[in-house]
Amino acid sequence: MDKKNADLLILLCLCIFVVALFLPLKLRAEIYKYVDKNGTIHFVDDLGKVPAEYRNQVTVREEKPKAPPQEEVPAAVTEKKGETPEEARTRQMLESLEEKKKQEEEKAREEFDQSLVTKVTIRGNHVLVPVTLGYGGKEVQASLVLDTGADLITLHRPIADQLNVPLTNRANVRVVGGKVINAGVATLDYVRVGPYEAKAIQALVIFPQGPATSHDGLLGMNFLRGLEYSIDFENQVIRWKP
Repeated sequence: MDKKNADLLILLCLCIFVVALFLPLKLRAEIYKYVDKNGTIHFVDDLGKVPAEYRNQVTVREEKPKAPPQEEVPAAVTEKKGETPEEARTRQMLESLEEKKKQEEEKAREEFDQSLVTKVTIRGNHVLVPVTLGYGGKEVQASLVLDTGADLITLHRPIADQLNVPLTNRANVRVVGGKVINAGVATLDYVRVGPYEAKAIQALVIFPQGPATSHDGLLGMNFLRGLEYSIDFENQVIRWKP
């Protein structure tokens, strides 16, 4: 093949390619139907899948593409007697906002009701309460024994050290058994239990005496004073009264 004929062949191929680009795409498929000797109806998408003995009875069905999903149509505005369309739209918008507000208030009530129940651990006569302590941007979780006989919250030194809280004073504290020990005094940014939080609250910091304990100190009356609650020993929860 000489160069001239080769160039013509290349040009012809390019023309065929360009025309093919502009041909409409086939947006439908053909489905072939046939019935076998047992009376079973078959549908296939390729004629080659039809056994030779059944091709003389094949029927062809075109499968149209699915229509795109339609956009959701806004609900029609229902006008009350004497209302203009604009007044009806405004009324329905206000009703929608009021319903949303009610739902949010109901959710807030449910969350508050849940916060009035605090899960505790009861070991013998000790009620161990989960407490959140905060100081200087740090926050730690502690387990304190509910003690209405303690004037102040009392923390064991290891849990206080996690907060890096400074000791601003010293005090002598009488512990169980009548022994007097020396304690430091710290002021926490906050103490949170259940739905309640006390800010700028003092705590005694002591080195725990005797064998290791399963708690981090005592939850004293400087937090509990004025709060109403009941202890459900069976379910091991504190129920706070709002």
